[in-house]
Amino acid sequence: MLLLFLSPLSAAAQAPSPDFRTALAGWQASLDKTAARLARGNLDEAEYQALRNDLSALFDAARGAASAAAAEQEVNRQLADALGAPPAEGAPPEAPAVAADRQRLSKIIAELDGRTRQAELIATRADILMRTATDKRMQQFTDALFRRGPLPLERGTWSSLPAQADYLRDRVMQAAAVTAADPAWRDRGFELAAAFLVALGIAWPLRRWLLRRFGHRPVAVHPGYRQRVVAMAVEAVGRCLMTVLPTVAVAVALHHIIGSDDVRTLPLQALISAAAGGLAFFLFFSGLARAILAPDHAVWQLTGLEPASARALVRRITLFAGGLAVAGGAVVLQNRMLSPPELQAVTGFAAMLLATAALMFLLPGRLWRTMPPVQEPARQPLADAPAEAETAVAGGSWVHLRFLGGAVALAALGASAAGYHNLSVYIGMLSLAAVAVGGLLLLVRGVARELLTMVMEREQGPVAELRRLLVRSERGVQAADWCGRVAIDLGLIMLAAAILLPLSGIDWSELRNIFDTFMRGVTIGGVRLAPADIIAAILLFSAAVMVTRYVQRTLDVRVLQRLQIDRGVQNSIKTGIGYFGFMVALLVAIGALGLDLSNLALIAGALSVGIGFGLQNVVSNFVSGLILLVERPIKVGDWVVVGDKEGVVKRISVRATEIQTFQRASVIIPNSELVSSAVVNWTFKDKFGRIDIRVGVEYGSDLKLVRETLLACANAHPRVARMPGPMVVFRDFGQSSLDFELRCFIPDVDFFLSTASDLRFAIAEAFERNGIAIPFNQQVMHIPQLDGLRDLIESRAAPTAPSAAPPAPRLETIT
Repeated sequence: MLLLFLSPLSAAAQAPSPDFRTALAGWQASLDKTAARLARGNLDEAEYQALRNDLSALFDAARGAASAAAAEQEVNRQLADALGAPPAEGAPPEAPAVAADRQRLSKIIAELDGRTRQAELIATRADILMRTATDKRMQQFTDALFRRGPLPLERGTWSSLPAQADYLRDRVMQAAAVTAADPAWRDRGFELAAAFLVALGIAWPLRRWLLRRFGHRPVAVHPGYRQRVVAMAVEAVGRCLMTVLPTVAVAVALHHIIGSDDVRTLPLQALISAAAGGLAFFLFFSGLARAILAPDHAVWQLTGLEPASARALVRRITLFAGGLAVAGGAVVLQNRMLSPPELQAVTGFAAMLLATAALMFLLPGRLWRTMPPVQEPARQPLADAPAEAETAVAGGSWVHLRFLGGAVALAALGASAAGYHNLSVYIGMLSLAAVAVGGLLLLVRGVARELLTMVMEREQGPVAELRRLLVRSERGVQAADWCGRVAIDLGLIMLAAAILLPLSGIDWSELRNIFDTFMRGVTIGGVRLAPADIIAAILLFSAAVMVTRYVQRTLDVRVLQRLQIDRGVQNSIKTGIGYFGFMVALLVAIGALGLDLSNLALIAGALSVGIGFGLQNVVSNFVSGLILLVERPIKVGDWVVVGDKEGVVKRISVRATEIQTFQRASVIIPNSELVSSAVVNWTFKDKFGRIDIRVGVEYGSDLKLVRETLLACANAHPRVARMPGPMVVFRDFGQSSLDFELRCFIPDVDFFLSTASDLRFAIAEAFERNGIAIPFNQQVMHIPQLDGLRDLIESRAAPTAPSAAPPAPRLETIT
């Protein structure tokens, strides 16, 4: 039967196809060619990108082939295992068909193992070549960055400038003549002008409306933090984007009209790019300064600067932006036009000198004076909102960053003066990009945080419903708000890194490679620690727990509360669902981590003894908690007495049970104590209970009247049950009184104390009305030696005159 079952599977397991050998030969040839090209060096950016793309594709193909071969090898190994172990030495030989299948499967497994190893070798070699290419590119980038050119302050550098300037002027004029002679320029020039005027006619009124309606404007009341953030964002959009985008659009349209096919027009294209870039830079930074500092409306500021300082800063930032736009445009123009090195050195030094001089006007401390913080109106119930508002208004240490900017500008100027033109441009461009990206992301951060606050504050709508299902308590809302703010900051930091790192010389493919290497992790002792798996496990675990909480609350609100189910049963169902969901979330997280459960079982078995001794109380309480949830000797809402503790059960958790006493104190009792000790549960089956009130009357009272009075007080109370009715028990002949006990039942023991108190008030009033006395606790003491003590005192006293007073009576007892 085994042979009949294995025969179709054996037929399906064929030898590997020759396609892999062909692919392997192609991969090896491509790697050899790439290695030879890297050995020659001098890679330009296009060649480098092509090499990286080819190596990355080859790496992925080799890893895919290795994975496919490993999977096929595992299938054949399972088939071989199905044949059983080969016969031992001296045992009868196995059937010829089984031996043939075993030999054929062993050969296929060996070939697949070789294929896996060869593919892994190709992938490893491709990875090494990619890293080699990255190292060579970085070395070339560093060499170019620190390559020293002509000194801009030397006399020999200036001697050749007139001829180089004339040469560039002739190139630009020739490019302009070629462009003007092109009929496409004449045909599309009118269309471009018309489109620009139409766009300007739409954008400018829209900008004015946005700024007047939502931007900085005169107001009677000091605006709140949220209003200032919204106004700043609108001002940034109106003053930056709506002025920069038309400039960029016109430059792109001009490039499209001129075209890039004719190399004679390249100088004109470089001039257009430099002019558009400088103008866009000026508009962006000047608009961003007015949006943040609000020089004309001090109440809308977020920085806390004095109005005079803000106005002076805006003027100087505008001057700085203009100087920097001219300097940057000149540098871009020289680089795009491939100017001679002497002209580039002089132009770059002049640009850096202009930018540094403009920046020095921003450093004086009198420009950065701040105002005292203004009291913010209440805007949200979150605990950390006022603190953030005060921080936003009061300013801070960020003003000291201007000294860092000055130091960077001086370093760039020094590098340019020393002949390191590329390094100077690199420092300047990267610094400006960091400032621009930082300013925009700070605006986005403020808007995103305010949107998060609005979501947390919203009381109606689907967003509010979802928030209430996931987070109910005030502490939960604060925790969710904090997590959201941290997530916003981390996202913006990653976005800033993604924008700035490529500008620093690190390519996107290198970033992706670094990120992939980091996310793949490392292998330690046969266990792979991968951040990607850890993040996925955390996200899956959090998602599973959130889904569990959502199911619990939805079931509680929409199902359990509508059914006629005991409150304790509802709590047991909710808690059981929570335990089940937590275990599922834990298993999903372990599966995402890729951990071998058999290894975990071995580790748990090895540590079970130590864990058993160290955590025996925790395990005992956990098991006891499960017993309490299943057997339900106590439930949430029960009135219980445990030792000297009495109260209402509020929560049954994994380790302990919370009981709230009638003094509103919470008592945490371990679950094992509730299972192993005696527990009085007043509401175990129902809330029907009995009240016992003891009362004593003096000897000689009318016993029948006492009985009737007690029964009348009980029957008159509305909460006393009629079936079974109240009864009076003659308890005993006491030392000072005749002891009676009134026993009556109430349907709800929650009113035990109030009902008992009402009955005692009624009994006291009825006894006083009927003349029934409640005696004090009396005790009679006989002291026979008291008379002898009196005689002794009288004999020792010396009488001075005959006493006319009558003799004192003899005291026999004291009551």
